[in-house]
Amino acid sequence: MITNKNDCWSSKNHSQILEQTNKHLWRFIQNNSAIASAEDVFLSLTNVSKSNLQKMSNIYFILDEEVEEFIDITAPSILKRLTKTSQTEHKVLRGNVKGKINWSKTISERNASGGDPSIFVCIQRSSVFDLPENRLLLYLLRRIMYICNSLSNSDFEKDETNLEELENKEKWINTVLRIGHKTKKLLKNPFIRKIGDMHDISQKTIIQAEKARGQMYSHLAKVAQVYYFMNINPVRYLDTALKGKTLEPLNKDTLYEIAVMFKLLEVIRDNGGVEKRIGLIGGGSSLVSRFTVDRKEMKLYFQGIPKEVALISKYGPLMNLYGLSDKLRRPDMVLEVLEGNKKSFYIIEVKRSDKRTYLVDGAYKLFGYLKDFEAVKNPNVNLYGVLVGWTNIKKLGTVEESEIFLSSWGNLEDILDFISKN
Repeated sequence: MITNKNDCWSSKNHSQILEQTNKHLWRFIQNNSAIASAEDVFLSLTNVSKSNLQKMSNIYFILDEEVEEFIDITAPSILKRLTKTSQTEHKVLRGNVKGKINWSKTISERNASGGDPSIFVCIQRSSVFDLPENRLLLYLLRRIMYICNSLSNSDFEKDETNLEELENKEKWINTVLRIGHKTKKLLKNPFIRKIGDMHDISQKTIIQAEKARGQMYSHLAKVAQVYYFMNINPVRYLDTALKGKTLEPLNKDTLYEIAVMFKLLEVIRDNGGVEKRIGLIGGGSSLVSRFTVDRKEMKLYFQGIPKEVALISKYGPLMNLYGLSDKLRRPDMVLEVLEGNKKSFYIIEVKRSDKRTYLVDGAYKLFGYLKDFEAVKNPNVNLYGVLVGWTNIKKLGTVEESEIFLSSWGNLEDILDFISKN
């Protein structure tokens, strides 16, 4: 890896941070990420909400190499040579002959029509494509299209993005868009109209497809089996899928932010915390974790603010008044700690830098947050700030109570340990 000489991370630093975050990266599903290999993935999926489980399952299903091969090769090949069966029909024709004449039926039909000599009953054969394995093909294409729509919030019928623009882009969302556009094209194949609907998938249908003629139908059955497994048992599916790959932040600053977050989660666990709620980074909620530690409850928000804090913002209404912004600035993280009737909020700002000027800017940004939300404070509620840089922040020795905590990566665990215990 070529490293920018102005970057505070060496290639080794980057690799070490990736290694340390690797087992938790399954929680990261932001669009600004790419597929990466994963080892020793730590799973606590039983506490992940049903909607987040579904979203994770859908992401890893669509990003499966087998699904991409299915859309790129298998489905187009099947549509060129769909399995079919022949159907024999007797057609009554007037004045022309198409197919072999059935004379006995022709004579009967003529007699019934007053002896009309222009009537012929012909035997015609037609191809029927509405077979179980072809219904499975259509079902799977439609489900893939539905998943791509839901993950990308795109209407592929109206979206005219050029496929070439999406090729060779690292973000996983571009893979989803690429598969969505290709699936849309496949669903417009004229043979699709000759296949009936299948409302649900079953093992019987998958086995029928596996026994159908040709290697391509075997691959259809294989992908259908993965989809079936994902739907009936998403936890077991993810347990398997996440041991093969996960999503890795493309942006180093984002990687450092989540590395700090994972470090905090590990410290809380080491101090006896039990994670009761597991959220996803990039999911529908900024609340990514809820712990209980003895009589304390701890909630961690990533790139979001607890409603209680947001409602008392001093600067938000002012910015809105002058038409500058109707949205609050969001800290990287907020840790909320509740014990009895006492509550503390820790605003955490992360700066991946060793440059003093940048770290000073980060500190003043943190001071701004503390001033913006100071109205939340009362005899039972405290507000603190935490700045985490990479290096060049002096370590003061023993960690003591303070409104502001400043830390480098090297001594971050000491600061987080103090916060977790107090």
